[in-house]
Amino acid sequence: MHLADYLDEVAGRDCGYGRLDCAILMADWLVRCGWPDPMADRRGTYGTERAYRAAIRSEGGIVASCRRRFAMLGLAETTTPRAGDVTLVLTPFGMRAGRPLCRPTGGISDGEFVSVLAWPRGVVAAPLPIVVAWSVSRG
Repeated sequence: MHLADYLDEVAGRDCGYGRLDCAILMADWLVRCGWPDPMADRRGTYGTERAYRAAIRSEGGIVASCRRRFAMLGLAETTTPRAGDVTLVLTPFGMRAGRPLCRPTGGISDGEFVSVLAWPRGVVAAPLPIVVAWSVSRG
């Protein structure tokens, strides 16, 4: 499947914890690329933001969780993400004292921008700071 086709499909779906959140966005893309499901043990176990955050905290945070889960699949970290690579990027979620508050969010690189979910529905691509990325290619 081509990345653009996957993102078009996702853009037409409603976001929801446990159905289509940043972890599911990356996991579903990996499955479409032929990788095993890194979220197989988590699917269906949460349906709210609170439960999602508790699950992520139980694994040491989203960075630690993704590192462990993606390493188990055999994905290698990369400092130069290419189109189709999965990433954690810093996205703004609020403001404090006139400055944006940011947190790591899962996304997919197109080589220039990173696509992330735009709640409550859709996808947005932007040049976001990359925390860590993993190469999806098998060679």
